[in-house]
Amino acid sequence: MNNVSRAYIYIIMTLAASLCFTSAWADKRDKDKKNKQAVTIVTWEPDPVARKSRPDRHPAVLEMPHLGTSSSSYNVAGGRGTGGSEAHGIDVSHYQGRINWDEVARDSRVTYVYLKATEGTNTIDDTYTYNFTECKRVGLKVGSYLFFRPHLSAQAQFDLFKSRVNTRQQDLLPVIDVEVIRGVSESVMQARLLELCDLFEREYGKKPIIYTGKNFYNKYIYGNHRLRAYKYFIAAYSFIEPDLYGDHDYVMWQYSATGSVRGIRGNVDMSRFVGRHTIKDILYK
Repeated sequence: MNNVSRAYIYIIMTLAASLCFTSAWADKRDKDKKNKQAVTIVTWEPDPVARKSRPDRHPAVLEMPHLGTSSSSYNVAGGRGTGGSEAHGIDVSHYQGRINWDEVARDSRVTYVYLKATEGTNTIDDTYTYNFTECKRVGLKVGSYLFFRPHLSAQAQFDLFKSRVNTRQQDLLPVIDVEVIRGVSESVMQARLLELCDLFEREYGKKPIIYTGKNFYNKYIYGNHRLRAYKYFIAAYSFIEPDLYGDHDYVMWQYSATGSVRGIRGNVDMSRFVGRHTIKDILYK
């Protein structure tokens, strides 16, 4: 083999080795990139608020002690105590099924009831009319709530609620249930919520109550000074009353999603007044 042939073979072998090295390096780079992407994936844990929309199921929470009723609470019509932190309430929807309201009325802890009426722009709770009529019949203080969808028109959501709820028959101020962002920006959520609050205030002549979770309030609501002007119904499942940013005051605390009440099969949301607040703070008339 002459020198030219040897040089030619050497060049071919060198190029082949170079190509193999380049291919191996590219494969390693791609694998490293994929591994790096996998490591940077972040899982997001949602605020532990009652999942009233998909359907009304809740995450597992702590069992709450029986708090009973307070002998120091003042009485309203019917003799049911409704003052201070020992006055309890419930909120229900289709998830509780058919409720025996005569039995619920015999449970001395229950001093007020909130019923789900509508959700978004086209969802109606099919137990609302029956539950409302029965609450009035047995003498329970009753109010209605709307599950707010921030990606939908505030006017359309209010119109659906108004079509189902007789404003003049309500005992309690309306509640707007605020739990989700649904892909919109924080500013859009806040703007639509304020628009919805204004619609309720024009209809009722009083500001609505906003229900939300402690974490949701701190993250999405506290920073808006107009929203801080409303009364709040806060969900936080623990043995300790939740603290909000800025030590913001709130009227009611939903302390459990696994409550047990006579006349209701399965779990039910339980809440109570906080601090100096009483049923007077939520009465519509």
